[in-house]
Amino acid sequence: MNPLPYPELLAGLGILLLRRQGARTFTIPGTPPDWFRALQPATPAPGEPIEPPTIFPFLDHFLQDAEAFWAGRGGGELRSGFWTEETPDGTELHFEAIACSADDSDFLLVRRLTTSFERMQHAFQKGRELSLTHERLVTEIGKKDILLHCIIHDISGPLQGMVGALEIAEREMQTAQGKRLVKLGLLAGNQQSNMIHDLLDIFRFEVSTGDVIAPDPATTPDILSCAGEVLAMLQPALAVRGLKAKVLAPAGTAAVSVIAEKSRLERVFYNLLQNAMRHSPRGGNVTISLSDEAGFVRTAIDDDGPGIPPEVAPQLFQKFVRDGNSRGKAGLGLFFCRITVEQWGGTIGCEPRPHGGTRFWFRLKKV
Repeated sequence: MNPLPYPELLAGLGILLLRRQGARTFTIPGTPPDWFRALQPATPAPGEPIEPPTIFPFLDHFLQDAEAFWAGRGGGELRSGFWTEETPDGTELHFEAIACSADDSDFLLVRRLTTSFERMQHAFQKGRELSLTHERLVTEIGKKDILLHCIIHDISGPLQGMVGALEIAEREMQTAQGKRLVKLGLLAGNQQSNMIHDLLDIFRFEVSTGDVIAPDPATTPDILSCAGEVLAMLQPALAVRGLKAKVLAPAGTAAVSVIAEKSRLERVFYNLLQNAMRHSPRGGNVTISLSDEAGFVRTAIDDDGPGIPPEVAPQLFQKFVRDGNSRGKAGLGLFFCRITVEQWGGTIGCEPRPHGGTRFWFRLKKV
């Protein structure tokens, strides 16, 4: 049998070297490390056979795997994982065992883990804490998801009943004044319904990855038609405020299909037009204009209002940000417009008009 290389060096590094003699029987070549004497005061004599599980009970099952590893002669090493033993004076020692072969002999190395183990243990503990925190957050988000949908359901039910009643009243109303009032009621009901859908869409966006969504090109809407339909729906409100509105498109343009979803695109128009109407003076103008920009359609909504304060403009499309003059508004409409347009791969912004007022614009890719 060849002499073992460096047994004393291994002992100096805190590694107990055991040479395999037979099934579960080993000897200790050379001098064992100091910690072994603390753990096993009756140190075996050189060449005396020992069974590691009598000293390290943890190794009882590991040696079954190690025997198969040595029999396979596949080379490499087999590690046991970490475990802890206690010395007679109550001190805890941390270990890892490694099964390997060299010079036609099989060995079992028992390594005491000190600073490196504490770092690994801290990392595992930190990972476990983060995992538990993540699980709690997922649970809380789930609870809030259920609560939000319950609230939305409770709000939507009476609202749909009100809108249905108003639609029936509109058909039966005889006077022009009565019909106008009913239309305003329907407009308010539809506006409330859009706000509810905005809340749901914002919630879905915040719990999703925020990746770009590309709708099916076969069902993409005509942006010119969407603008006209929303503007027609807002005519009663425009008339009450004494405002004039129109849609401008390049000459000869009949239809422009864009990467979007019709219902949500209409809500983008609705929110931006509502914003323009709210800030325009009585008798003012609201204009929707479309223009081509290298594969994109740029849509602008202009108003004759006082403009956006410079300190508010950079944050205008963030959640709960208002321009300072919109009492009772939650500051979600423009945020909804931004996340919706960006999910379609577009961009959105605002800028002051040269002769007063504000221009809100967004760009969408043409089909």
